[in-house]
Amino acid sequence: MNQIQSPLPMELEVKKSRGGQRKTSLAIARAKLWCLEVKERTALPYKALDEMFLGKDPGEVFFEPPKAFEKIWRRGIYPREAGHRRGIEELVEVVEMHPDFQGTSIVFNSRLWDLFELNSISEAEVLKRIDEVFLDHQVKRHPLPQIESWRYGRNPEIDVQHPVSPLEMLGLQAANLNKITWMYLTILFYFFVKTTIAARSERVLKLHTDALRDYFEERLGDFGQECFLVALKSIQNVQVIRVFEAP
Repeated sequence: MNQIQSPLPMELEVKKSRGGQRKTSLAIARAKLWCLEVKERTALPYKALDEMFLGKDPGEVFFEPPKAFEKIWRRGIYPREAGHRRGIEELVEVVEMHPDFQGTSIVFNSRLWDLFELNSISEAEVLKRIDEVFLDHQVKRHPLPQIESWRYGRNPEIDVQHPVSPLEMLGLQAANLNKITWMYLTILFYFFVKTTIAARSERVLKLHTDALRDYFEERLGDFGQECFLVALKSIQNVQVIRVFEAP
């Protein structure tokens, strides 16, 4: 496996795209992390990846290589040009269909990225999203325990419950979830805990976001640190709507 060259330093905001919109640091990170996931599956250079996935015909040789994969990794952008360029969403799916790169699309398509765009989310939606992860990975889901004491506002600091049992966690581990899916789950767990007073604790926030920080920083270095701070602020600002049911 080839060592990946460290990305060039970047600012949180970059030049405007053709559509006039500025790409956010998290949009850049999303593209770069996907490209890194692809590159770690092969010893092929970027030029060979361009020829494999961007040519009009399979294996088309570019005498003037577009350097598309290199641009995605270094700058997090993918400019569409006439002739043999695809938009990044289409490219992600094309790469995913190759037997050597199956499973790479999850980094770009993860619902983790949706969480950073939220203003609010309901408790029911949090649980629905957690259930969907179980269903997608065919892990048995057990009914949630009765936790009426905090649900009705009594002793919320004491009676905080986790929406996943230890047996379910073992099932998720056996399913060998991609790291980005684990992070998606941990943030959903934080949103669930955020329906209680205890979620205001900085310690609780750190517990559920440490993995996200490590992922960004280990993969993207200094730029990853900046991305994590943006992601953390987004997570903190999400309002989780707690619905009380009649006893």
